[in-house]
Amino acid sequence: MTILAFLVAVVVTVALLPIVTRLAHRVGAVASPRSDRWNRRTVPILGGLAIAAGVTAGSFLIDMPLVDRVALLLGVLAMVALGFADDVGSVAPLRRVLIEAAVGATFAAAVTGELAPQLRFAAVAVAAATVPVAVNATNLVDNADGLASLLSLVSGATLAGIVAVGGIDTAGGAVGLLVAASCLGFLSQNRPPARVFMGDSGSLMIGFVLAAGAILIVRDAVLVPGRAHIAAAIAIPLVFALQIGDLGMVFATRLRRRVSPFQGGVDHTSHRLVAAGLGPVGMLVGLSVLGAAIGAIAVALAAWAGDFRLVAVAAIAAAAAVGAFEAAVAWRLPFREHRPVESQPPADAGPIPSRPVYSGETREGHA
Repeated sequence: MTILAFLVAVVVTVALLPIVTRLAHRVGAVASPRSDRWNRRTVPILGGLAIAAGVTAGSFLIDMPLVDRVALLLGVLAMVALGFADDVGSVAPLRRVLIEAAVGATFAAAVTGELAPQLRFAAVAVAAATVPVAVNATNLVDNADGLASLLSLVSGATLAGIVAVGGIDTAGGAVGLLVAASCLGFLSQNRPPARVFMGDSGSLMIGFVLAAGAILIVRDAVLVPGRAHIAAAIAIPLVFALQIGDLGMVFATRLRRRVSPFQGGVDHTSHRLVAAGLGPVGMLVGLSVLGAAIGAIAVALAAWAGDFRLVAVAAIAAAAAVGAFEAAVAWRLPFREHRPVESQPPADAGPIPSRPVYSGETREGHA
């Protein structure tokens, strides 16, 4: 049934992409060429609706308790609605973070009913703090064709791998596979040069679903304790290591430049790597391979299940390596903050060139 759910998620996502593309044009949810965006053509930005539909359709085919399924789907609906509002209008950053925290806390409260009261309270508090991080880290890497899709695919597959090697009886791994499947289908139209963007309706939802899968895995690891289960719980944060690394680098460098961390920009890891000469495809391959390597480390730690202190040290070392990589990117790879508006090509200028020219700030998910 998990394989069938995977296939259904892929097919539904691919099938709905033409429909959401037409909807995006009808409601004006498009990223038009201009001086502060990467895309060189008008591109619809509601592809996330197709991804959400794929995840939703697949979720009915995986084996999970009713309360988990309802909580997951309500969370998906809430995040899609929030993202859609931001795609067609604008939602203040603080309000958005508070809504994300509320959705995360509500999900955790709904699915942890079997835990002791103290553990349940801790789970809700941790979810309120970490779900917005996972959501916004996913949102912020949606800044280049195919990047958020590929990294989310890797993250979802990593969750499934951790569950498989850890022997945890949980639906969290299958939830990760649904994200991977839907992102795989979405890449058919999102690979460079992208013909559709996922927008905030997709990136916020994907971040939440990945976080929800992680919560389910940790919950079920706690319910049935064991060395392998605890090791899996320790390895879970590495699933988001690359996304959070980019988030941390961008926040740190913007604060240093006295620029708001909450506005868009072309100072992300992806932008710097492309500007350094890798090109859009080379950047995608490089970051995807790095994400897969980190995911493999997470799966290996879950399979090792040795002394918990050693597992924790290894996980911290892997996270520190990501931090060192982002620090090197920030230090060695500068970015171009501005370019003349008149250099902007017309709307029919065609695909992104192999080395696009970057400019000032842009909304995340529209770059």
